Amino acid sequence: MKKALSGLIILVLIFFVGTALYVFEVPPFNAGGPFIAKREGVPRSSGTQEELPDFLTEEGVSRAKTYDEHMNRGQLLTENGYSALAIAEFESASKMAPTNPAPLAAIGKIHLQSGDTIKAKLSLQEALKLDQNNIEAKISLGKAHIAERNIDEAKAVFDSIQVHNQISKYYQGIVTAFTGDHARAKTLLNETINIGGDPTITSYAQKYLGAYNEFDANQGGSNVHLWTLLARSYNQTEEFEMAIPLLFDVIREKKNYRDAWILLGYAYLGTEKYQDAVEALEEAQKLDPQKAETLFFLGLAYFGLGDLQQAAANLELAKNNGFEPQVQIDQKLAEIYLQMKEYEKAANSYENVVSLNNEDVNYFIKPLWIYIDRLDQPEKAVALANKALAAHPENAMSHNLVGWAKMGTDNLVEAQESLDKARELDPDLDAIYLNYGRLYEKRGDKNSAIALYKKAYEMGQGNSISTAAADLYNKLIGKADEVDYAVLKADLLHQ
Repeated sequence: MKKALSGLIILVLIFFVGTALYVFEVPPFNAGGPFIAKREGVPRSSGTQEELPDFLTEEGVSRAKTYDEHMNRGQLLTENGYSALAIAEFESASKMAPTNPAPLAAIGKIHLQSGDTIKAKLSLQEALKLDQNNIEAKISLGKAHIAERNIDEAKAVFDSIQVHNQISKYYQGIVTAFTGDHARAKTLLNETINIGGDPTITSYAQKYLGAYNEFDANQGGSNVHLWTLLARSYNQTEEFEMAIPLLFDVIREKKNYRDAWILLGYAYLGTEKYQDAVEALEEAQKLDPQKAETLFFLGLAYFGLGDLQQAAANLELAKNNGFEPQVQIDQKLAEIYLQMKEYEKAANSYENVVSLNNEDVNYFIKPLWIYIDRLDQPEKAVALANKALAAHPENAMSHNLVGWAKMGTDNLVEAQESLDKARELDPDLDAIYLNYGRLYEKRGDKNSAIALYKKAYEMGQGNSISTAAADLYNKLIGKADEVDYAVLKADLLHQ
């Protein structure tokens, strides 16, 4: 459940305190985001049984790899989320070059990304014993201290960095802001922008400067107001562990500060502390029961806890109270109703999504599947597939969807015409061959269907198309209980 929210990324929410005060950044439709799901690029399990991805397999590996090969391979594995394999490569590199801090710094960074700050600090401290000025190790060590809310220790690390580095300057600026030296923080954040290099870091620095400018524009503002503005910036830049204690100070001073409770709930969502998020957001709800943003976040928090009924109820209330952008709520409601097996509601929510945002043809796939496989409403499937085709007339997937839908109405001639068009546009689209298999199975041509399911299985390379092809293949040959697809795999190996 905690891995279900699709995704990172940006949705704008505005909370008002006098004038528009709080601008949040949350994931856009159908993308991975800061809540519930781990963000893209975060390493996978650090267990030792990860399977080597196909693109990294080698032929003739009897030759021992060089230090650079271990490092390059470790970096590639890291980028693709294979943390245990990456660590093994960096450990091998470290054994070959025991005085080089780079492998240890890389290992520490992986542990930090996976949330294991203890192991991260151990590796990073070992790297710094080899080179006390290693910039990568210092930045990661400072971030590890932030993750543990040891802000003074983090500040000491970043203050010790002498090189002109944008990332270190940025972190030096935001920890300095946390400690209350706001004049110095502004200077450091301006230096961050002047150094340049990473547009994301530049935009992040601008958010904090924007908070200071907003505070300065309201002459005579209180410290509580400034802390809240900075907490908003920490949330916007996903530095939730600095936002949380700052918001504790705000609420201690002003317990009836609705937007501080909302910010706190948002920060807890970002750290996957869903019960804490619910409790903070319920405090905000007591102060303003109808605020759409509070209800939206409550829905996400209950979803994180696995309470689908409460999640759906709060999201529906947020929708009724005018939450924007509406597509975010409809997309999440569709996922929830699908998990609850309330297929009519799921289909309606997905239809709302594609009516609001049809930019990606893949948005049409799940509602089409519901109409075909769960509700047995092929006419609605055809209507929806035609909408996909109208929005994306030159996309192979659109024609593939039309072919799939028309099979449900037994219009096999037109179904094949659509699939043929899809194959003409993109002969490498695996989903086409899955639907060709369905088509030939409907025609009673078992041998052709089997061959096409095999092709879709191979082309899918383990994705959802591959899984569906294996299921249909096993059912067709009377082996529906072969959940590990052993029959198909063995058959393919002996061709």
